[in-house]
Amino acid sequence: MGEDISLSHASELVADTWLRMVTEGDFSQQTYDKYTSLLLDRFRPYATLRGAVTQGDVTADIAEDFVRAPGRSRHGQISEAAVATMRLRRSVVRSAWRILRELALSQHDPTRDIVLPPREAGASRPLTADEVVDLRHQASYVERPSRYGAAAALALAGAHTGEIGHIRVRDLDLPQRRVWVHGSSKTDARWCALDNWATKTLEARAAFVTARQVRPAFASCARLAVSDRSCSDAQMQARACMAVHELLKRIGLGQEEDVRPASVTAWAAEQEFDRTGRIQDAARLVGVRSLDRAASMIALDWRPAAPQDKEEACA
Repeated sequence: MGEDISLSHASELVADTWLRMVTEGDFSQQTYDKYTSLLLDRFRPYATLRGAVTQGDVTADIAEDFVRAPGRSRHGQISEAAVATMRLRRSVVRSAWRILRELALSQHDPTRDIVLPPREAGASRPLTADEVVDLRHQASYVERPSRYGAAAALALAGAHTGEIGHIRVRDLDLPQRRVWVHGSSKTDARWCALDNWATKTLEARAAFVTARQVRPAFASCARLAVSDRSCSDAQMQARACMAVHELLKRIGLGQEEDVRPASVTAWAAEQEFDRTGRIQDAARLVGVRSLDRAASMIALDWRPAAPQDKEEACA
């Protein structure tokens, strides 16, 4: 096996692992469908045509050419790949080879040196599915339940950094697998659902901070993701940002210009939109009051194109 495993068999093993991740809550069904389609129906044939027989034959050049390959526009014309498309392709190949390394079937990452432009100046993007998996893994490899893991779990559930510092032990509803997010001047208060990983992470963190309280009667008031020291709202947000940013740095995203702590919350909004197809559901999940703002978080152009002239408007 190892580097000599055929590309076809390696791809099938990766797809099987992704399917297991769906059952464990690490991947959504929509992500699984999208990733397997790109890997099995597009990348594997592309790499095979480039002469890759085994997974070890997939070079950095093959991976980068696939990521940057032109595609067809919605009008059927050949055009340069959009940044979002290139990022999705890179994410699929990167995730596949991460799994192959975990299975001890590979020792390299053909996407390691692929640097893509940011989505647009000043904008942040949602994390990709494989980046979320890496984020969870990094937050889990600690000796004790950390505030980093708690901050990541809350952000992945749909809380913004300005809200995370206000969430306390008493806001957890573990039997219902949800957390109460208090909202802010820009967001509405709401319940956010917790997946398996977030539930376990926040349950462990709640037990840890509760046990450290000198006065047990006030244990339920302990904050989950920032310290209990008195501070302003701005300071609490800064601490939550630092906790999430530290995890992003640990998984190699610290230098990505369009990856910020807001990218973690944006992933939750994107997942909700993929699940329901309704931008209002994504907005409700993350508490924003503007559909335009929700669409901006996930880089969705949801409004129909404006008519170019009077005749087109009347058509």
